[in-house]
Amino acid sequence: TYVQGSGRASRMYAGGITKGLSILLVDHPRAFEMLRRILFNLYGEEFTPFEELNLEELLEEIDGDRKKAAEAGKWEDPVKTVLFIVESPNKARTIARFFGKPSVYRLGTTRSYEVATGKHILNIVATRGHMFDLVMDRGFHGVLVNERIVPVYTTIKICRRCGTQTTMNVCPKCGTDKYLEDAKDRVNALRVLSLEVDGVIIGTDPDTEGEKIAWDTFLAVSPYVPHIRRAEFHEVTRPAILKALEELRDIDENKVNAQIVRRIEDRWIGFELSQKLWTVFGNRTLSAGRVQTPVLGWIIERYEEHKRNVAVFLSVTWKGGRIVFETPFRSLREAEEYGKTGKIRVSLVERTEEERNPAPPFTTDALIREASTRYGFSAKHTMDLAQNLFEAGLITYHRTDSIHVSPTGIAIAREYILENYGEEYFQGRSWGPEGAHEAIRPTRPLDTSTLIRYIRDGEIVVEGLTRDHFRLYDLIFKRFIKSQMKPARVVVGKYEVTLEALKEEEERIIGIVFPGWMVVDGLKPSPLEEGTFPVESVRPFKASKVPLYSQGDVVALMKERGIGRPSTYATIVQKLIERRYVLESKAKKKLYPTPLGIKVYSYLSSKFPELVSEERTRLLEELMDAVERGEKGYQEVLWDLYREIMATRGIV
Repeated sequence: TYVQGSGRASRMYAGGITKGLSILLVDHPRAFEMLRRILFNLYGEEFTPFEELNLEELLEEIDGDRKKAAEAGKWEDPVKTVLFIVESPNKARTIARFFGKPSVYRLGTTRSYEVATGKHILNIVATRGHMFDLVMDRGFHGVLVNERIVPVYTTIKICRRCGTQTTMNVCPKCGTDKYLEDAKDRVNALRVLSLEVDGVIIGTDPDTEGEKIAWDTFLAVSPYVPHIRRAEFHEVTRPAILKALEELRDIDENKVNAQIVRRIEDRWIGFELSQKLWTVFGNRTLSAGRVQTPVLGWIIERYEEHKRNVAVFLSVTWKGGRIVFETPFRSLREAEEYGKTGKIRVSLVERTEEERNPAPPFTTDALIREASTRYGFSAKHTMDLAQNLFEAGLITYHRTDSIHVSPTGIAIAREYILENYGEEYFQGRSWGPEGAHEAIRPTRPLDTSTLIRYIRDGEIVVEGLTRDHFRLYDLIFKRFIKSQMKPARVVVGKYEVTLEALKEEEERIIGIVFPGWMVVDGLKPSPLEEGTFPVESVRPFKASKVPLYSQGDVVALMKERGIGRPSTYATIVQKLIERRYVLESKAKKKLYPTPLGIKVYSYLSSKFPELVSEERTRLLEELMDAVERGEKGYQEVLWDLYREIMATRGIV
């Protein structure tokens, strides 16, 4: 006998729904196990064994809930109407589907999805991202500087013709107001909807940018509704949403202040340096930024190192093997002739048994790097795909520096591993202390093929997913599952491969004691045959011993060196490419600077090192983190930056 832990029995009191008890009598264990898996896989719901309940206490709670509801029903409706505001229309639709088929209606361009959760009637709407930004025509680049530093905001306009975003009343690119879509319409819609509800709950993303959007939304609707709270959730699932609705909080003003500092310093440094570039280079399409400038410097430095370290290599194949030798030759012909005359000798020089642990689940930078290496995805493409997967409720929040895994995540991994590999493979790991975020992981124990089947059969409703979405999901799912499995024990062989005077070492797995997490990738031993073999083919080529950076490599460096944040990694790389400071090779997806990029970096780094150096950029990031923690006042940080910029205004 089992009790469904989250079950509710419906009994109406003046329109309210009270807590109830749902008891499931099991006479067919296999059928029950199938039901349990479906509920857990699709909805994250779990059953509680009947014997683990304090039945007397639970029944008292149910009776008290019903009496309270009956009493309240004489005076008021115990079910509250709530305007639930999120950022994305996709997220709004996903949340609405958790609670049945929603009623949908429009107010201008804003769609509202109405559903009942039991305690609330939710009207779910989306801000569609930021609705406000700094003005262009007041103060110092949109900021008043008097006794205090005061940013001036207005609604954002987007040109439907060219996609330009501005706070001006005409498109700076098209030169007309004919195609502008003003966020003021969304603001007005939220205000009208606020008049019709008992309260507002703001459920924007759980980071500083999401907190700033929540703060702007709060200010926009606060004159129209008395009760406004903040909901925080790190995955778009039914249990996570219900939990967030029960654990409401106030808006974190420290996070808001940190985001204000970030936006103002981006505007000040970007506008000041961009105007210098326009004057010096006579080109008004150029731009500069606090983070993108040192990142551009890394790419240039790597490119120069790449050019200085070119060597001749020789790719050699023989029966059962292939290896690349670095050669001392200067010409390809010389290397080729040398390779054709020799023989390959293979010998096993060392044999050891090793325990190999899995990697932790993905952080933002690690995901971008792996997707870049595996599929050649750009940083922006990876983050766009991850955003879609998050909004569809398939993965946890994708902008994170944390590798921590929650008990819910461990339970998901355990469910999948026990069903597919057996209990001897499971080893739950939290991967470090709990923080503000969790690692990127799936929200259900569904591998990619099972997920596709559920979507095809209509069990999970998700629209617009492409092959690339499923490839990225597969990376996330497998990395997470492996992170919750036991170590592998393997036999490793170290081989010495020689071709006359050329010598290389190669390490291979030659035996498996226990596959552990490597079973997910279908681990198989791949020993080399020892002996002397004739060369079958040789291919000489020139290459650098120092590879160029990929987008993933650059993002990993940003994380390692402490500049940029998960929410900005992709944007920074994308801007360098859009400004034509950097190009990406089509075949290998490697980054190299353009002559324009080299000239711009040389000018900025020599004239304004105090604003764009890696050290200064890292310090600004640390100051913004201190503001977010409440350890530093945002006015103090902005005044220091303002004085620093003023000191550079005479430099051209």
